[in-house]
Amino acid sequence: MNLFSSSSGKVIFFTKKSSKYYEGEYSLILSPEFYWVKRVKLPVNSEYKAKKLAPSVFEGALPKDEEFLYDVKYEKDRDTFIIIAYSPNQIAKAIKEKIYPGVKIKGIYFAQYELENLQTCIAIDDNVSLGNVDGLLIQVPARCVNTDEDIKRYLPQLKLHSKKIKIKSIDSENEVDKNSIYYIVALLILLISQQIYYFSYYKDIDKYHQKKIQLLKKYDLPRTSFQLNSIKKSILHEYKIQKKIRDALANLDKISLNNSEKYYTIDIKQNFASINIKTTKSRSEKIAKEFANYFKISNLVFLDNILTVEVEL
Repeated sequence: MNLFSSSSGKVIFFTKKSSKYYEGEYSLILSPEFYWVKRVKLPVNSEYKAKKLAPSVFEGALPKDEEFLYDVKYEKDRDTFIIIAYSPNQIAKAIKEKIYPGVKIKGIYFAQYELENLQTCIAIDDNVSLGNVDGLLIQVPARCVNTDEDIKRYLPQLKLHSKKIKIKSIDSENEVDKNSIYYIVALLILLISQQIYYFSYYKDIDKYHQKKIQLLKKYDLPRTSFQLNSIKKSILHEYKIQKKIRDALANLDKISLNNSEKYYTIDIKQNFASINIKTTKSRSEKIAKEFANYFKISNLVFLDNILTVEVEL
């Protein structure tokens, strides 16, 4: 089975330490760290009725001040129910930290259902493994088990279950398009505001001495040189910060990107900037050299066709 399919996209085992994804189509299998699971016998004979009893099954066992939903599966051979409790808000938050707006999520699934036939422990990463304990999937420290099996080799064999999780805030392409628009608008506002701030304030500084008396009277400013210098230093300090940001944006505009390349995120702080660019491995070296002409680079990372450049300002 190919890792990619038209119906499910690329299947990934999603954890709180997963890599970041910037584009493509994915189905996410949630690790057990995103939910609570119990096997119980209940005095009912349907999943619908068992679901109504689910809150009482987990009473006192879940974190307070959080909204939980429940999923139920009947085990006919045991005459028991598997009940999963999960927080849609916490899952959505974790996904949004790793899955960027350019990604389409085809489905979200529980590992408990998708990997229920797992017969041996398999490694998730260097620190954590996944195991099956009497039909319940749990994560354990890697040092507690000895396994050569890896989750990445196991995923291509999966045929995904029909039980998808419905999380309102992690929805369809509409959510992706809306986030993209928000990002573009926010970037435009940032560029315009920095430009206005820079030029308007430069003009004020140039006329500072000529209008000193008028400003003192108009705004009832202190008249001693010590107080005025203190105010001036504070304003100039803020001006230098804003100018530094403005210059950084101007230099970014000088970086030559081709038609297939684009900026994903631009995060500018007072003395630091982090820029993510969609590109190729061969082009990433040329782009890095261009950055070196305008910035002092502190870190470079290329992963999954995304070049992350961290620079000092």
